[in-house]
Amino acid sequence: MKKQIIFMIVCLSVAILFGCQPTPEGPGPVAGHTSQADPGADALVWKDVPATCTTTAALPDGIKLVIDADVMVPEVPLCKGSIQRIPFDMTMVEQVADVLFGNAPIYEYVETKQELMEYIATVNMQIEAAKDMLDESDIAFYRSIIDNMEQAIPSRPDAEKAASLQRIFSYDNGFIKVDTGKNRKASFQALSDEHRQILSFMDLGFKRHLIDDIPPLEITEEEAIVQAEGVLDALGLGDSFCVVKTGVWPVNHTIVDQSLEKKGYVFPSRHERRYVTFMRKIGNADQVYSEQIQRGATEGAYDAAVFWELMELQFDNDGLVSFHWQEPGQVTVTEEQVSVIDLDAACAAMLAHMQASQNKYTYEPYGIPSQAITIHVDRIQLGMSCIVGKNGAIEAVPVWEFYGEMEYKDENGNVSFVDTVNHGLSTESRGCNSVCTIHAITGDVIDRGRGY
Repeated sequence: MKKQIIFMIVCLSVAILFGCQPTPEGPGPVAGHTSQADPGADALVWKDVPATCTTTAALPDGIKLVIDADVMVPEVPLCKGSIQRIPFDMTMVEQVADVLFGNAPIYEYVETKQELMEYIATVNMQIEAAKDMLDESDIAFYRSIIDNMEQAIPSRPDAEKAASLQRIFSYDNGFIKVDTGKNRKASFQALSDEHRQILSFMDLGFKRHLIDDIPPLEITEEEAIVQAEGVLDALGLGDSFCVVKTGVWPVNHTIVDQSLEKKGYVFPSRHERRYVTFMRKIGNADQVYSEQIQRGATEGAYDAAVFWELMELQFDNDGLVSFHWQEPGQVTVTEEQVSVIDLDAACAAMLAHMQASQNKYTYEPYGIPSQAITIHVDRIQLGMSCIVGKNGAIEAVPVWEFYGEMEYKDENGNVSFVDTVNHGLSTESRGCNSVCTIHAITGDVIDRGRGY
């Protein structure tokens, strides 16, 4: 029960990853660099590609395809490459730790009596404040958890127990605590096995929704990017990664927060953080990013063999609150300045795939008629991506990525979006949703779920 309580508090307190201080210069790049040749002055630069692409097509069973898209192409040559996964080791962990929290005290990851009592008091206050919005069964469930926590208080330590950074690979799923000077200890975790490579640091503090008056998020997107790039520079990785997405996430700190969010309750005072997501460059070119591919990889909906290295850093008004690095790898360029199919050929390949794959049976599991579906493409990007090659090797190739949504309009004109990861409908667009991926050398369709 002790481990269950710790795990529940951690997972539900944080909601797929620093204090406000200058980042020191790193001693050198962390392992996982990109090996590449200088493209030279004669490097191919993409030209004569239109800035927009507009067309429509009728698909089987009344489905409509609408392409009204901005077209994005790289300013550098594209290439082919190979990827070698690199497991996190102590050298990498020490360098990341030095950049994120320096010489801050480190402790075993165990709640003290005081921490557990504070959490219990907050949950009790939230239950009382939100009881009109919670089901009786919810309240009974939370009360049973609180009872278990109260019974565990006598067995908890009175004070922190010091630990070394080396315990990150051996202690209770890689968790340790770090005292960064905030009102709640940060967590630092390494998951390194044959299934996953993840390094996470979270320093969210303990904000009590519905109780504390939490100031609104003030850090701008530009400020978050500058701070995030500073962290990567300190790690020696600034030139190896590119920004692929930014946004704002709310934070759930307790089991009550999470339940209320699912019920659509809007908190009068909400702890939010601004995130910046990076992906590793292939050669000098950016990788394309897809929200549902990342979610699918994280939630296990897609093949674990798909290489999906990224870093995500999150900030609130006090500075860095989360650092998440998954699947580090080393890129080797195997063929430079490759030729790719043009936009017209990519669109033709995409349309042929849509004609063959879209029909009424596609949407039967969602309980919606195909005649009410419009596949809307609003962005097309030429860039790099990773696929599974021969014998399971990871290869990097150029792709044409078609972004958009599968939109469903009901009888009342309300629009929702097909969520292919969770197999349902969503009222919000994901913003970076991949509709189709075309191999830019061969013109073949790449199944992003399988990686080939």
